[in-house]
Amino acid sequence: MIAATRVGAEQVPLWLCDDAHHAPDSLVAAAEGLRFDREEGDFYPGLRAPVPEGYADWLVQRAAAMVGEDLAFVRASFAVASDDPARLAPIQRIPHFDDCSDTILAAVHYLCAPPHGGTSFYRHRATGFERITAERVPLWRQALSRDGQAHGLPPKAYHDGDSPAFVRTGHARLAFNRLILYPANCLHAGDIAASWQAAASDPRRTITALLRRS
Repeated sequence: MIAATRVGAEQVPLWLCDDAHHAPDSLVAAAEGLRFDREEGDFYPGLRAPVPEGYADWLVQRAAAMVGEDLAFVRASFAVASDDPARLAPIQRIPHFDDCSDTILAAVHYLCAPPHGGTSFYRHRATGFERITAERVPLWRQALSRDGQAHGLPPKAYHDGDSPAFVRTGHARLAFNRLILYPANCLHAGDIAASWQAAASDPRRTITALLRRS
């Protein structure tokens, strides 16, 4: 089942597909045999591993059917968010965007179940921004600096819901074998607070990816 909706004042598009992959258990099994490592320069709060051969082609076809247009593969990986929140950098404790381009879509393929959580979307209170485009990046950086002066550093925790600087505008709930797509430049955060400790020992994983609109 494919569904499409929009969230927030900027009407950020969100696509969801349940029962997305024909053999999700094979992806779970593939993840169990992989070595997960930290990628240098990556702000992801955990470990990654490469996706199986053939997954990229499947993802492009499935995602294109969801959005109704041709897409190109950029990258994808298994991901497990397991970092202790006490060790997160300040930038990892607030909603983020993956790419400022209007042509890039982010994909999350859930191959896990609770206590792992879904994905939440946010508006920055001071600027009203829900998407960080290339034109907005300088203003965004200035606004974060002002947030630090006004509110101090964010708590040493995964961001979860409304805060002094952000308000949650929408939520994509987790479901096993659910695939979600959204613009990579929208502000979002994984709902990790309740699951980071379980993630390290749970063989079920999430796949995160980026796709390019033609």
